[in-house]
Amino acid sequence: MKHAIYALFAAAACFCPATWGDTIINAHPDPKYGKPIPFRKVPGSAGTMSLEIANGKLYALEDNGLSIFDISDPKNPKRLGHVGGMGNVRQLSVSGKTAFLSSRQCGLWAVDVSDGSNPKIISNFDGVEMATGLDVAGNVAFLGNRVYGIQCVDVSDPAKMKHLSSLRTDESQSVYYRNGLLMSGDWAGGEVTVIDVSNLLAPKAVSTLALDGYGDGVCMKGDILFASTGQHKKSGPQELRQGAGHGLDIFDVSNPGKPVKLSRVDFPAIYFGPCDYWTPRVSGHHCFAADTVNGLFLVDVSDLKSPRIVGNLVLPKRDPENPKIAVPYKQITDPGIPQGDPVSSIAVGDGVLYISGTFTGLYIAELPGIAKPEPRDFGTLTPLPAKPFDHREKGFLSSGPQLSNPTRAVALNGDIAYAANVWEGIKIYRLSEGKIEPIGRANIPYAADVKRAGDRLYVAEGPNGIGVYTIVSDTELKEIARCKKLDTPAHFAQFVWAFDGHDVIAASSGSTRVLFIDFSDLANPKTLLSQHGGSLVYNNYGGQSLVKNKYFGFSRTFGGIQLFEIGAGSAKLVWEDTFPMCSQTGTLAAFGGEFLVMRGGGYAFVDPEKPVGVRDLKRYPFPTGAGLPADIPDDSAISRALFPKSEFEGQVNIDEPARRVAIANRMFKNISVYDFSDREKPKLLKSVELNANPNVPAFWKGRVVLPGGYSGLLLER
Repeated sequence: MKHAIYALFAAAACFCPATWGDTIINAHPDPKYGKPIPFRKVPGSAGTMSLEIANGKLYALEDNGLSIFDISDPKNPKRLGHVGGMGNVRQLSVSGKTAFLSSRQCGLWAVDVSDGSNPKIISNFDGVEMATGLDVAGNVAFLGNRVYGIQCVDVSDPAKMKHLSSLRTDESQSVYYRNGLLMSGDWAGGEVTVIDVSNLLAPKAVSTLALDGYGDGVCMKGDILFASTGQHKKSGPQELRQGAGHGLDIFDVSNPGKPVKLSRVDFPAIYFGPCDYWTPRVSGHHCFAADTVNGLFLVDVSDLKSPRIVGNLVLPKRDPENPKIAVPYKQITDPGIPQGDPVSSIAVGDGVLYISGTFTGLYIAELPGIAKPEPRDFGTLTPLPAKPFDHREKGFLSSGPQLSNPTRAVALNGDIAYAANVWEGIKIYRLSEGKIEPIGRANIPYAADVKRAGDRLYVAEGPNGIGVYTIVSDTELKEIARCKKLDTPAHFAQFVWAFDGHDVIAASSGSTRVLFIDFSDLANPKTLLSQHGGSLVYNNYGGQSLVKNKYFGFSRTFGGIQLFEIGAGSAKLVWEDTFPMCSQTGTLAAFGGEFLVMRGGGYAFVDPEKPVGVRDLKRYPFPTGAGLPADIPDDSAISRALFPKSEFEGQVNIDEPARRVAIANRMFKNISVYDFSDREKPKLLKSVELNANPNVPAFWKGRVVLPGGYSGLLLER
């Protein structure tokens, strides 16, 4: 068998079709990674994120959308149609006549692909967080939402997808369903979580599989699990772990509660953070393992306990058709290293393997006798539950369930609450004793966030930018200004922060930047500052009010803290420390003349006029916690990724007159309310476990008003 494979590679290396680009031979030279696998580019293709073959066609995520290729001639795919405008697309799963796309901050999309030449968007669903992992089995989509774990979504009606449940795991990046079980590849924790999803309203983790690197892509063949890993190694001497976690782990999960590790193969070591994804796919007795910048490895798994790498390829650093298009990172363009364009996905065709390059396009390797499409084995499909998600939350009144368009944010104006409900726009309620009364709805196509400043509402409207409205009456809003685009390339307004007495607001698209926009000239809003930071804006990390009416705080959690001073027509960064602050759900809030910040499993105070380094902040434990967890030893890449997650930290807001502090933890699905009269020894007033993932709390007449996601708008009883 070994000699037959090598002969195949040698023959393929000589094949150079006249109608296609030149055959490329580029691979890791070390013989332990096997022989070079020749490949070539599909002409006219551009940077691609995900691939899947279904219905006899190749589906590809490119150009912020979905492309469909005719592969009736497997060696010559031809693009049939494309639909774009779906944002930060990541993974793809096709079920029947519907393609589902995960798209990070843009959620989950459903696309009608019944006509391959004319795909049409059906609907969008707002996931718990940055939707990344995706698998669809029957009527259920399973989403991987990073540190928020997995989410089960009813997609029986693609036009109205509905939340079913969620379960926290240690950073779910990719998911795979088979026979009532869901496998979640968990990133920094270096695990695969095995989840029983036989009850879709109550998924339950039954075991975890320790990987020898950071986790991501998974697939199964029968009861055998293949898990791709990357980044840093989990075993061996500490000094040798950096970047050495790339490889493939193989497990027997015939007993899901007691899985058995069978073997592992290692790929070349490299630390490259920007494109950290790895994907395995099985065909016959071979596993194709995509390992981002390391390229693609062909692994012979005929002996599961002794897998062997028999071939590899590395994608080019530059587009073979247009050398001006290249991987935009100096480390990878360095000719001294063999790595190239990150392999973002693979799909096994009839005698061919399709390979997507993140920046340079779609490639094809001819592997007759090795690449064989296999029908997906879902096993027994999990039926939809007879009951819907339970939106009732203990200790709160609810406006009602919001299973398709969760309540993401709330802005209060006296007794009136303006709630951001994604594709249902702004819903308007009147709050009173024991009642949340719906009184209207603003005609806004999409609302991800909302803030009030004086008589204005500022709305983050996703692809439509930021809308500014005058509150004419309780139920009437009049648009007075619009900022159409934020930072490139993600022109997607996700968060906004506005303050009484100021025309300068802050906003973010969920990228690495926070922007400050001046609306003093309503006809010409002006971006004053676009500030980069060391981490993505995964959450509503900005302070909901200013300290001393001029200081805006921004907690980048595991990326540190930034303090800004805003004034008339001005915004400037006045302090920054990049040492990690807290887990990714933590924020900060104005508290007197300082900021109350979440810090390493506890809390601390930051004076914006006399700031000190993050490591020098005095940490206080929450009264319900068992002391303070150990701080990380340094701010290395390994330490940042393993920063401890805390159920006590969260999105914080303060009722200053009552010195009442509410902390909503989106990750652990809880809310705690404290009396901070003694700020060093606060008293816990209440703590409530929630069914849904909450957002930033507010206060109305001393009571917590909570954007409760799929549980709707909540008012403390």
